[in-house]
Amino acid sequence: MKPLPKKTNWKMNESGFTMTELLVGTAISLILLGLVAGIIQSQTKTFQRQSQLGQMQANGRAAVDFVTRSVQNAGYNIERGKRFLAASDHYLTMVFDDDNDGTIQNDEVMTYAVSTPQGVNNETFLISPFFDQDDDEIVDSTETRDYNISLALAGPPFNFYRIIPNKGDNGVVKSTVARNIDNIIIRYWDKNGNRLPIGVALDGDGLPVPPYVLPDDELNDIRGVDFEIVTRSRDEDPNANYVNSGTYFAGSVATQNSSDTYSDSYHRETYASNTSPRNLITAPWGKISMKASPATVSCPDSSTTITASVVDGDGAGVGTGIAVNFNTTDGTLSPVTSSTIGSGNATTTLTYDWESPSVTVTLSASALIDVDGEDYPVFNAIPVSFNSGDGIFTDDFEDGNSDGWTEEGATNWNVASGQYKTASNGDGVSSNGCASWQDYEAQVEIKRNGSLGTGEHVGLVLRYQSSTQYYFARIFCTLCTGNPNTHQYVLELVDFNSGATIFTSSSITFDNNEYYTLKASAEDDTLNAKFWKTTDSEPGAWDVTATDSSYTEGKIGMTTTTNTTTFDNVAVNPL
Repeated sequence: MKPLPKKTNWKMNESGFTMTELLVGTAISLILLGLVAGIIQSQTKTFQRQSQLGQMQANGRAAVDFVTRSVQNAGYNIERGKRFLAASDHYLTMVFDDDNDGTIQNDEVMTYAVSTPQGVNNETFLISPFFDQDDDEIVDSTETRDYNISLALAGPPFNFYRIIPNKGDNGVVKSTVARNIDNIIIRYWDKNGNRLPIGVALDGDGLPVPPYVLPDDELNDIRGVDFEIVTRSRDEDPNANYVNSGTYFAGSVATQNSSDTYSDSYHRETYASNTSPRNLITAPWGKISMKASPATVSCPDSSTTITASVVDGDGAGVGTGIAVNFNTTDGTLSPVTSSTIGSGNATTTLTYDWESPSVTVTLSASALIDVDGEDYPVFNAIPVSFNSGDGIFTDDFEDGNSDGWTEEGATNWNVASGQYKTASNGDGVSSNGCASWQDYEAQVEIKRNGSLGTGEHVGLVLRYQSSTQYYFARIFCTLCTGNPNTHQYVLELVDFNSGATIFTSSSITFDNNEYYTLKASAEDDTLNAKFWKTTDSEPGAWDVTATDSSYTEGKIGMTTTTNTTTFDNVAVNPL
């Protein structure tokens, strides 16, 4: 037998780390923690720096974009006043129809300027804009007010503001576009490339030396705008070794209440643009603008008031006694010639007789403006629409109701499954549209589900006067007994005047459970109608034609004597 191995006795050293070992370990840990802390601090500073640089760039781009867009649009759709109302090396006021609604509102008078936030105002300039104060979509000579715009110029950093006048009083609202602006310089030139204002001092590079303000009589001469803006970081660079030194442009707004030079740890970046207004007055002696109220006339209304505003080259009303001649491609004008009143406005009334249910009239106005003893012409034209709804009446009954239809007679009309029909037999008529319509073409899709009886009909009404007076094109059953395949139908043009007078008729096919299109027209004293299966191509010629002058205008409608037919997809088009 083998003896068991002897058990080894292990002795544990329970004395722990020596003081030297602890001190060495602690020192190493502190060194590592210091390195980690240094890395974190460095990364934090880098992140903060990059974040501020990004914000600085966003501020510069925002300011440049706002001013560039506004300068390009300045003057668009203005009726009165100048496109530029004030201009200097550090502010600029422009007017344009920003929402393209044809009228200048208060928020479309835009001043861009720098001002020191929380600073004490030490500069004020005046603007006197024209805008629609009473919401009548017309800017007349009384709709203007003086606004004093105050700025605090205590040195950088500035805020870059968009300032708009209040509508109801002479206050203004400032909105911040960009913060931490270090400097701004706006420069101007005229059509000949000369710097504005006239006589401004130029430096060795030919650049105007601020400060300068363009006088009122030079604002309309602006043909180009240079915009230069310097942004800076919100905080100084945490790197103690970073120093940013330089000199501000002589006389610029950054130097008005501070040093001409800077030496600090702020980051700076310069952004610039060069742009021109696109909406220049074609004739420098003035222009004429026009407004129709209402611009779209819906039947049964038949007239609109036209106001022509004549202004001189400075955008001021020309005064009383200037003859304005109006002309129109359709309708009638009264008067044809009208004289301006003190505000430079002349008015006339345009009336349309609804010969067609839809028409767009071109209305023009012209006048002569006296400049130093010579007459210069101004001209303008606008469209004026006369229509019902969108000018083309339609109803497919998919909305599940018959709103707008006037139902008369013994039948009970209703809409079901996107179709219009009667729930019982008997004479019935349902009308829609405008009683002033004259010449138009109407159509409807008709389907029968079962047979009409002999002498029964379904039809499309034209020039509806009342339930007892109208024209209509009808599908009439001349023989509907026995085998449905042998039933006989005709298309008729009828004058209904408390009884039917048939103008003309033509034999047709009207199969069961098939959609057919019935189209009819009324133009002057001529009536037409045609009938075809909807899935087929429309015939080129009318099936029936008649002449009558009993009714010259009226609505459209549908009529039937049976509940076996349905109507769908009604449409009216002008002729």
